[in-house]
Amino acid sequence: MKNSIKLFSVAIMITMLLAGLVFGQSLEERLQSMVSTNAEMYMNPLATAFGSGMNSGWFHSAKPHKMLGFDFGVRAMAVTFPDEQKMFDFDISQLEDYDFSTSLAGYTISLSAADLYPNTEVPTILGSNDGVDIRADKDQLVQLITNQLVDQGAPELVINNASSAIDAAADDALLAVPSLMIAGTGLDVLPLVVPQAAVGLSLPMLPIKAEIVIRGLPEVELSEELGSFQFFGGGVKLALDPFIPIPMFPVNIAVGAYTQKMSLGTVFEANNTLLTLMAGKDISLLLFGVGVYGAVGMETSNIKIKYDLAMADGSVTPIEFDMKGDNKFRTTIGGRIRLAVINISADYTMGADNVLTAGVGISIR
Repeated sequence: MKNSIKLFSVAIMITMLLAGLVFGQSLEERLQSMVSTNAEMYMNPLATAFGSGMNSGWFHSAKPHKMLGFDFGVRAMAVTFPDEQKMFDFDISQLEDYDFSTSLAGYTISLSAADLYPNTEVPTILGSNDGVDIRADKDQLVQLITNQLVDQGAPELVINNASSAIDAAADDALLAVPSLMIAGTGLDVLPLVVPQAAVGLSLPMLPIKAEIVIRGLPEVELSEELGSFQFFGGGVKLALDPFIPIPMFPVNIAVGAYTQKMSLGTVFEANNTLLTLMAGKDISLLLFGVGVYGAVGMETSNIKIKYDLAMADGSVTPIEFDMKGDNKFRTTIGGRIRLAVINISADYTMGADNVLTAGVGISIR
């Protein structure tokens, strides 16, 4: 049983990207060359996309289960994100201590951090996995050195005769400062999968009809690089239509509140919340049922990051910061089909990122 849970957890983590973040590097290794400013810009699209996905799939009907009615199943989400979330402008202020100077043909050549690290348009964690080295290449440095000689009034003949010395100076500059490669994961869609269960509750003689929802997995050690994975969440849905003084009110209306927390080792912790107002209509026969639903909601997403920053002198500095995703408002529309006790649902959410959610499970309403 323990092995089955671990295998299931690993499979979920792979689809959730968090295990896939490695791609030859652990998450901490990806962050070790960045101060918190750059790490936040690098990770922010993941905070938003992860929050959009994890705040999805909580419900597939605006009508709560009857007393002790329940469902258990799996929700799968596919989060898409715009191109502007795939790149960011790297802040080189952390590299201001790097510079290079030399004497060439009687002239002084000085290269600042901005000269040595000019390639600042780099991928976020959701950007290209090809990677961008923000350090200048040799051709860029040769051009910079040549321009400085021209600006200092060096004759063209001197510059031409110093071509081999210019090449050597460019090579020396490249040896004097480290390269800094920034790469994303190359994903166009962030996939997420969560197991989930719900049970209906009601109070006799009172118009209170509610539903408790839980989702999560026990703590599991995934690998030495990733550490342990733990995920849990829960929420409640309360029907509002019983409080509407209109007999046979034709539409189900409910309000829901949900929260969840996920951690990966000591590096990554995510907290997400959703408050939503939903409406829908279910039609049920003995062995067949259909339903449609829609919702508007307010959501939040917060990620905590902890890692060790690799310094130029070989030492490490602990870095810790909180980061909020851009998640605020969302709109959802969806539908479901019930075949005997098998429930199949699908919905589409528009918000900071767009999310397609599909669910399947056993349901007794």
